[in-house]
Amino acid sequence: METDALVIGTGPVGAAAAWRLATHGVKVTCVEQGDWFPDNCPPPDSPHYSELTKSKLHTNPNVRSGVADIAIDDEDSAIKPAFGSNVGGSSLYWAAHAPRFRPDDFMVRDTDGVADNWPLRYADLAPYYSLNEAMTGVAFIPGDPTIPRRMRPAEIYPPMNDATRWIAGVLATRNWHAWPTDIVVGRPTEHCVHDGPCNIGCATRRASGADRNYLPAAMGRGARLLTGTRIVALEHGRDGRVTAAVAESENDRFTIKAQKYILAANGLHTPHLLLLSSSGKFPNGLANGTGLVGRRLMLHPYAWVDAIFGEPFARPGPGQQGGVISLQFRNSRSAGQHVRGARLQFSARPSSHMAVESLASSAPVPVENAADRIVGFSICAEDLPELHNRITLSDRTTDSEGRPVPRMIYEVSENSRTILDGTMNQVAALFSDLGAISTFRTPLKEQAGFHIMGTAVMGRDPQNSVTDEWGRCHEVDNLFIADASVFVTASTMNPTATAQALALRQADRIGLDRR
Repeated sequence: METDALVIGTGPVGAAAAWRLATHGVKVTCVEQGDWFPDNCPPPDSPHYSELTKSKLHTNPNVRSGVADIAIDDEDSAIKPAFGSNVGGSSLYWAAHAPRFRPDDFMVRDTDGVADNWPLRYADLAPYYSLNEAMTGVAFIPGDPTIPRRMRPAEIYPPMNDATRWIAGVLATRNWHAWPTDIVVGRPTEHCVHDGPCNIGCATRRASGADRNYLPAAMGRGARLLTGTRIVALEHGRDGRVTAAVAESENDRFTIKAQKYILAANGLHTPHLLLLSSSGKFPNGLANGTGLVGRRLMLHPYAWVDAIFGEPFARPGPGQQGGVISLQFRNSRSAGQHVRGARLQFSARPSSHMAVESLASSAPVPVENAADRIVGFSICAEDLPELHNRITLSDRTTDSEGRPVPRMIYEVSENSRTILDGTMNQVAALFSDLGAISTFRTPLKEQAGFHIMGTAVMGRDPQNSVTDEWGRCHEVDNLFIADASVFVTASTMNPTATAQALALRQADRIGLDRR
């Protein structure tokens, strides 16, 4: 099979790249190891749906164990991987929050003396953020002081429930930063009970996934999609340029030849494929002369503080709900306790059954009535890039063909732990001041590896990076990386919108080079 550009992965990043390439007249083929998400998923208020979230709809591919899921050796990771293996990728498993990174997120070396600066700035991505928001249907409230001014969106912001409006008012009176989060509103639905955030394959699909925006638009411009197909190796010629992608489907093994190869397989599977594609010329993995492929793995460590109050809050009504974040603690503290900081996100629902049971025991209410009295904040720490946190090839687990599966090695750094602990103290004190009967802390959410970043970092220095500022591999000039693998630092903000903006910018560069 031959094509102009081969896009590996059809999640939110790969789908965005495919669409933008197709608009330039590039003949695009997209490869997805999974299939379309089934239309018969039960609604979220059914008992069967709740059971499926513990198995076939689980965010962890090791727990899910679907046909398209590759086993991951995560024994040495404090946080477990979480992503989809289907058309649309993790945009069918997300909470539909799509914020932009803030300007200082791209220059942490200058502001804090750690990590590296990105080889680009917020202004370079600003027009692509706007394009992405228009394509995916992002609603937001203009005026957030932590981000440069932007035009009012076309989408109407969803209503907030009573508890969210309450906490926004509380934070305002205390001069804490608080602002409605950017949220993908997508298409209207026939059935929505809002039983938790818009994620994990919810049948109502109110949250707009890549399978419903970018990918159909790409296919409408001629892009071809191969589902149930896994790329297992990239072959190259004497000059190091990729000459073919080796593909496997259920009953076939074949090669796909392209002029450009775009990896959008997420921060775990992209380095895994590069490491599998070792050769005499690239003994440590394709494009890995620096040894950085798989290194500098960054996640977003999450903690949570739940609180129970004497009176119940009104349950969230049906339909998508707006949310509130606080960036009060996202920057480094002058006391020097830690570098960088955390993002707070309010939840009008308890974080876990364990939180409900524990808090119910401290309040004079039955367990079955406790959930309506519990609210909380998730706390997301900004990880720093560290060489020992990495994706590598497992030396103890192989797939059905004998190939080593990816191995995830990650420990929460002392800096990230300090951020989480200090911010939990701040939140617990806030709830106590507001009259909470008691609080429950989740120091670290194990099943929370949604944001896998930094494993094929971009930079201007080929000796200290894998790709240039356009995502082109320094050592393989027809190989591009479009996903969050190229992130230099992690921010506290969800990475999807930034990865999509980078992919759109990269696709424009490829399209212009072609002309």
